Amino acid sequence: MSCKLVVRVEDYAAQSHRDENQQWQGIDIELTKALLNQAGCSYRFVPVPWGRALKMLEEGKLDVMLSVSKTSERTKFAHFIGPQRIEKIKIVSKANPAIVVSSFKDILKIPLPLGIQEGAYYGESFNAFTKALTPSDRYFFKVPNNDTKLSLLIKNRIFGFLEEQLNIEYEIRHELTPKDVFVHPIIVNQAPVYFAFSKESVSNNQLKAIEHAFNHLTFSGVFEQILLTAQN
Repeated sequence: MSCKLVVRVEDYAAQSHRDENQQWQGIDIELTKALLNQAGCSYRFVPVPWGRALKMLEEGKLDVMLSVSKTSERTKFAHFIGPQRIEKIKIVSKANPAIVVSSFKDILKIPLPLGIQEGAYYGESFNAFTKALTPSDRYFFKVPNNDTKLSLLIKNRIFGFLEEQLNIEYEIRHELTPKDVFVHPIIVNQAPVYFAFSKESVSNNQLKAIEHAFNHLTFSGVFEQILLTAQN
């Protein structure tokens, strides 16, 4: 079975980033390498913005995306294998914010919009809350990539942004955020995320091999060890 896959990545924080030698590192990278090596697949990492990547996955121009929330819309064009891990979405702002966001209702009081990733899924509760808001752009500002969120925060264009706790902790530890940031109490969403494979470009035989590899790595404790190592 020939298996050559194109994997979407983003140069950002704990999940995936380039080191000083321009090699890809991070939790998602290590999990993906373990999975695809076990399945006997070769692979190539390609940086693509999230919203565009979803469209490319649907069209078969990308084969794999990482840390994807499983929704009914996405299952039309992607096979999901996992879960890969549990994602926890929080709100980050500058220190000493005018409003501490403990619930969705507190978002109505913030003086500037929140940065949200274009094409991202933040859970059904958040979706239901945002659908009731008019105009929604008063409260939310869509950004194409994660670096833009940080830039907008520094320039006081947004109140804060939605981010996975894993990345927040990494950014603080490696001093990649502004020095004084505040992580709000609210948990916007906590749910499993998955490896997503294009239905257009990944064959059933390839998928069976990858599923078999996933099960082997899960039961042998390899994935758990990668996650524990990355979080320390």
